[in-house]
Amino acid sequence: MSTVAAVVIAGEEFEVTPERPFVFGRSDGEGVVGLDSSDMGISAIAGSVEWAWGLWWLVNHSRKRRLLLDDGTGGQAQRLECGQRFAINVGCLTVVVPGAIYTHRVEVVIPESDLARVEGSQITSGTLVAGDLRLSERDKDVLVAMFSGYLEAFPRRSTRPRTYQQAATLLGPPWTAVIVRKQIERLKERAARLEAYFEGPHANYDLADYLVANGLLVPDDLARLGGAR
Repeated sequence: MSTVAAVVIAGEEFEVTPERPFVFGRSDGEGVVGLDSSDMGISAIAGSVEWAWGLWWLVNHSRKRRLLLDDGTGGQAQRLECGQRFAINVGCLTVVVPGAIYTHRVEVVIPESDLARVEGSQITSGTLVAGDLRLSERDKDVLVAMFSGYLEAFPRRSTRPRTYQQAATLLGPPWTAVIVRKQIERLKERAARLEAYFEGPHANYDLADYLVANGLLVPDDLARLGGAR
């Protein structure tokens, strides 16, 4: 019989199976359970609970925030750095997700028969992001058009990137959706050479998080759009 785990957030329980991992982040989205859409301190994709190699794992998908793991024994919380994974070895593990506004808790409940039985550290490394990504003036024009919502003050703030076409329309001729996309792709290629990877369906969300968290895009950059935004 297939194993089943459970995740509890603010009293709401979610079933997790090997075929259906549980992904959590800042906002509700396709395949993502949101913790707080208004809290920019939480990554768009913060972490996941998933089944691999015959074990349940907690994976930190954030490129800017560590997760803290509380096994309920009263000891010091264990740090799970960006890109690392943890083989779950307790029946109830509390994942502490620090945000800019609140600290959020995700409880993971694992069947006794599926707990990791490995001696020593249960943490294994994954890809870590690093490097100083330098942006050209052209990069910044495109990025501000794509991610200006991340730079706005509440209540205008929006944590959803624009589409390439929307950004091109905002920038005006000679920009087109294709030119905007290619500019963003070249930036991601440069980032990858610095071991900062932005891939998959949520790549632009993660890129926005990275740029804002590292001060590469700041509210003053909104001036590039004039009154267009």
